[in-house]
Order: sequence, then structure tokens, then C-alpha cells
Amino acid sequence: MHQFRNKPRELRLKEIIICQSIVGLFILIITVYLIIFGFGYKIDLKNMKIIHTGIIYLAYTPKNSEVFINGELKNSGSPFDIILLPNSYFLEIKQNGYNTWSQSINVVADKVASIKNIVLFKQNPEISLITDTGLIASIDAPYDTRVKNPVGDLTSNGYEIWADDNLVTRFSKQISNVIWYPGMEYIAFQQDKEIRIIDKGGKNDIVLAELNSAEPTKFIFSWDGSSLLYRDGAEYKRAQIN
Repeated sequence: MHQFRNKPRELRLKEIIICQSIVGLFILIITVYLIIFGFGYKIDLKNMKIIHTGIIYLAYTPKNSEVFINGELKNSGSPFDIILLPNSYFLEIKQNGYNTWSQSINVVADKVASIKNIVLFKQNPEISLITDTGLIASIDAPYDTRVKNPVGDLTSNGYEIWADDNLVTRFSKQISNVIWYPGMEYIAFQQDKEIRIIDKGGKNDIVLAELNSAEPTKFIFSWDGSSLLYRDGAEYKRAQIN
């Protein structure tokens, strides 16, 4: 401070003007950036361009699962949204003890790519025997009396799954007992000695429960989708799937 006071007036004034200019320029840059960001633009540093952005919105359970975009951890809580440059991105949602959900998604400028009702299913669900006669009767009841299919009826020819007129997926091995999972975002079916589930886009095909026989069986879900109730030979079982 003493040295600054001893400097000539003109030199001190010059230094003050330079400092104020630097601060003013910094504030201007921040202000411009915030305005650009607020109007949905982002600076592409790689190509040195200002580009209009898009948004990814995800809602999933368990809610504390981790979101990875192109292999990089971005979040650990649902719902999740992020502003990104238009491009193709590979999404993963992970949680210890659960099957990983994954999907590629294209981000388009001025658009929101929204995926809701994502469910992670347990890798090794707890299995218990069912003795309640009411639940057993529900499992054994004809599907049409257990669940009324809403708009978006499912059909299968033994190797394909269709939702209305849209092909969901095609298999090389025969399937049976195709039903909606609660929320109509996933479809369950039996294939050989397994009860499996797949999302309605035909991806994320995983095993929910293994059976002792390949004979066609019967199964339903609890109203909240947390349990799979099924017949396995002469036994009736409950799998806590999420």
C-alpha cells in the first residue's frame, strides 16, 4: 500500500483503469454466458461455436440409482435432467444389486428427450413360497379375468411381441404368456425355464425368475410392480423384483 501511494498519480490512475477494465470484461463475459445459457444455447469449445441445446429428462426407481452418460457419472437421484449439445449419447442407470438399464438416445436442439417410469430389476430377487389361497387363485385365474388390457393390447405369435400394430421385438426361441408390467413400460413373458421382462422398445431384456420346468406357467405382478407372483411346478412363489 505504501509503495502504491508513492507512485506518480498518472501511474496509479493507469493501474486502476487496467484493473477496472479486467473486472468489467470478466463480468461482461459471465453475463453473456448466462444470457446464452438462459436462452438454451451452449458453447461448443471443440468447434468454437454457439449451438442451441436439447434436454434429457429421466425418472427411475430406485431413486438413488446413478446415471452415467457416455460412461461418465452425472447424477445419483431421480428425477434427473441435463442440458446437452445435439448428439447421440449412451445412457446407463446403475444400482448395486440391480440389472443395469441402458439405452442410446439422440439429443435434438430445442427438444426434450424424456424417458419416464424406468425400473431397475433386482439381479437376485428374494424368493418366498405363497400359501395364501386368494393369491393362488389370482395366479391361476385366466388372464382376461385377472387384468383387462388397456389401449395398447399385446399380441404374440410365439416368436414376436406386438403392441397394437407395432413390433416390439422378435425372438429365435419360442415365448409364451406375454403380459404388461404395471405402468405399461415393460412386457413380461416366459421363455423356456425363465420368466423374463423387456422394455416396450424391445431393449433391456433380463431374467426375473428361473423355473424348474419349461412347461408354460402362469404369473402376475403385484399392483405396484414390486413382486412377481408365479407358479413353479406344484409350488407358488413370490419374487421381490424391485
